Amino acid sequence: MSLIQRLRRRTREHLLTSFALNDVVGCFTLACALLAVRRPARRLELLAQACRRLSSRWSRSLAARLLRPGQRAPEAGIWRDRQIGWARYWREYDLDQPQLTTSLLLKGPGPGGEKGVLYSSFEYNWLRLVAHHDARRFLSEYFLVGASSWSPPDYAAMLSMAGLSADPIFLGVSNPADVEAYRVAEPTIRALPIMACDWINPDFYAPRVAHDRDIDILMVANFSPFKRHWLLFDALKRMRRDLRVALIGIPVPGRSTDELRQEARALGARQDLEILTNVPIEVVTEYQCRAKVSLVFSLREGSCVAVAESLFAGSPVGLLRRAHIGAKAYINAQTGTLLREPMLHRELEQFLDASASYRPREWALGHITCRHASTRLNGILRDYSERSGHPWTRDIAPLCWRYVPSYLHPADGPALAPELDRLRSQYGVDLKQFSYQPT
Repeated sequence: MSLIQRLRRRTREHLLTSFALNDVVGCFTLACALLAVRRPARRLELLAQACRRLSSRWSRSLAARLLRPGQRAPEAGIWRDRQIGWARYWREYDLDQPQLTTSLLLKGPGPGGEKGVLYSSFEYNWLRLVAHHDARRFLSEYFLVGASSWSPPDYAAMLSMAGLSADPIFLGVSNPADVEAYRVAEPTIRALPIMACDWINPDFYAPRVAHDRDIDILMVANFSPFKRHWLLFDALKRMRRDLRVALIGIPVPGRSTDELRQEARALGARQDLEILTNVPIEVVTEYQCRAKVSLVFSLREGSCVAVAESLFAGSPVGLLRRAHIGAKAYINAQTGTLLREPMLHRELEQFLDASASYRPREWALGHITCRHASTRLNGILRDYSERSGHPWTRDIAPLCWRYVPSYLHPADGPALAPELDRLRSQYGVDLKQFSYQPT
């Protein structure tokens, strides 16, 4: 790869991830929204886009004030009637599909107005709910709990739920920094200080001791350019040739295993790379339990579940110091290190040499298991119910995430089956069930 190609790549990445540039674009978008007085749907769409870009408190506060009237009934119906912000989800996801995926019923409704709880991850599921079902009636009996895919969040998808219930939709953040940002969508949305990477069940991981770990460097990431495999390849050319390096991921259009190997050769990586694609989750777990260190080199994404998985596997994690990733909050002296791109190869060598001194699993067990997250969610819903006048006599079924959300205690599935039938028969809400079975 030529110097010019590298400069182009770094320039493009800087433009895509620059907070300053995002603020400039956000201010321009906000100005366009102010001018779109006679086009209310377009005005709301621009305001939602501006809020995603803006980082300064005053500008986001202004956008939030302008959005607030659009969250009150009957005006709030415009988000659904005009399908504001839905276009990308129609393109990338099957919104014609009424079934909800990555969803789990945690509690059925009870007498006296006690609400049930449905956990449903990702924006396209919320849009399916309002597109195909009587969401207002559903929300009169259930709390909807979800997890956002994005950081910053997609406000338009969130506000598709505006005006449907006096109670908020409870949405987990993708980054701790987003808790403040979610206030833009209040009162429709209530931010949950819980990330997607907080639902890992440590019981699935059996870490090897340090001297039995036979993989030096592991990178679990799809092959999209934003995952920045090239940065690893560039560092590897200056590191020992006998390093065992494993890459696990899912190919994307234009970037298969062959393209990845070609990129590694072009950048001078001398190691014999092991590349695995589309492997079962058990294989991913096995490699994480064998790795001396795990790396994530993307600059901006959501919470990044692979970070938490690696911690439970006993593999310390290296992230970039300037990355905007939710699980970066979990990197400390026990769990891993934050790396700088200049002289990255030297920092990686030092990280590898010190890998046995970290204690990632011990820290993770004490702070971020699915049991911690379930207890926290239950407490938040219980406290809200008691303050708002809803009864709370039964707790939620604890959940964990392993490819899809599932019950932490298998017996909860059969116990909640009648409630699942009721959800389907009375509301037409059908959860596409994935029964996780280890292969």
